[in-house]
Amino acid sequence: MENNKRVLVIDDEVHIRRVIELKFKNQGYHVTTATNGEEGLDLIKTQKPDVVITDIMMPKLDGKTLCERANEFKKEWPFLTIVMTCRISPTEQEWIGKLEDTVFIEKPFSLSSILKCIDQYFGK
Repeated sequence: MENNKRVLVIDDEVHIRRVIELKFKNQGYHVTTATNGEEGLDLIKTQKPDVVITDIMMPKLDGKTLCERANEFKKEWPFLTIVMTCRISPTEQEWIGKLEDTVFIEKPFSLSSILKCIDQYFGK
């Protein structure tokens, strides 16, 4: 099954990147990965993904700063940002709701819930 959507997975934990990458490749998505926020932001600028899946706690550039900077690019091309992290209070996640096309999924996550979120975003 071929899919022309590009997914960027940004997480410093290799097993999380790999699980998401394999699942999405099996669904036909084009997947790129980054190991930290700085690398991820560079890939957002150059590759213009349709979906960015990112952790919050990362080296070099945390997920919150990454999302805030990447939000500026959404004026040029729309894309979905999925923010994942463990146990975050509602007040700590208020910033997520202020960003365009950005949703929160708590770790541990379900791959099917991520796919469902993406399908809803693209109107499938």
